[in-house]
Amino acid sequence: MFGIDLNWYIIGFGVLIGFSVGILTALFGAGGGFIITPALNIFMGLPMNLAVGTSACQVTGASAFALYEHLDRRLLGIRVAMFFGIGIPLGAYFGATQVQHLKGLADWNFNGREIDPVNIVLLIIFAVLLLLIAAWMLYDSFIMKKQVDVTDHPAVLSRLRIPPLFRFRTIHGGDFSIPVMIMLGLIVGFFSGMLGIGGGVIIIPILFYLVGQETKAATQTSMMLVFSAGLFSSGFHAYNGNIDYILAGALLFGALFGAKIGARIHRKISGEGLKKSFGFVVLAAWVMVIVKIGIMLWG
Repeated sequence: MFGIDLNWYIIGFGVLIGFSVGILTALFGAGGGFIITPALNIFMGLPMNLAVGTSACQVTGASAFALYEHLDRRLLGIRVAMFFGIGIPLGAYFGATQVQHLKGLADWNFNGREIDPVNIVLLIIFAVLLLLIAAWMLYDSFIMKKQVDVTDHPAVLSRLRIPPLFRFRTIHGGDFSIPVMIMLGLIVGFFSGMLGIGGGVIIIPILFYLVGQETKAATQTSMMLVFSAGLFSSGFHAYNGNIDYILAGALLFGALFGAKIGARIHRKISGEGLKKSFGFVVLAAWVMVIVKIGIMLWG
């Protein structure tokens, strides 16, 4: 069913991946789809369209577990998440539509090999995205050595004074444009729908550097948005038949336990430590994707 022989070994491997990603979800506020999607393709042989849809389904559940572990009475970051979330559904729809378009293309011939466009195109997009994010965060951590939690941390996009503006308690750079925030949500939703990621791998650097939100609040905001993006993406991919529900269940089962461990670690690590660790995790995912692309193109 769905192109994969689901025996107990594969289900067990799915639980293990889900457990690992559950830790990352609760630790960084990223849904872990940036690891699950390529991992399902590389290690389990799922076509990328199934990997994307199954990952989106897992991300929804894992982020719900992580959010439950993290959410506090103050609901830090909820207003930021609400305005971001306005743009997510439309973006997720456009992203899922791109996957369907790639599914309908004929195989490409490269170096005497028949290559499925949906696999190679999405993996290349993954590689570029992961490299940019890893380089950005590691450069800021080790070269610039800026602290993102100080109250005067500049928000790059705060200069776009497109009304209406709103003052958020977790953004210390002043009022921020609501239309700009909605547009950022649209971008996050697009990548979520196209790549099966909750968007946390994109949301976290956006909140850190472009919006100027403090690190701890950004993690909680990210988890709210990851859940929202994953929910809409899962719905669109379920409609298109891009979800392996048995494997998604195994991933979710593992994520339930991983989220508890990740939440405990999160409480003990500093904001700067979170940023550095996240950069290295994204870099490791990039290496995994690059190896897969090389194998596909040149064997």
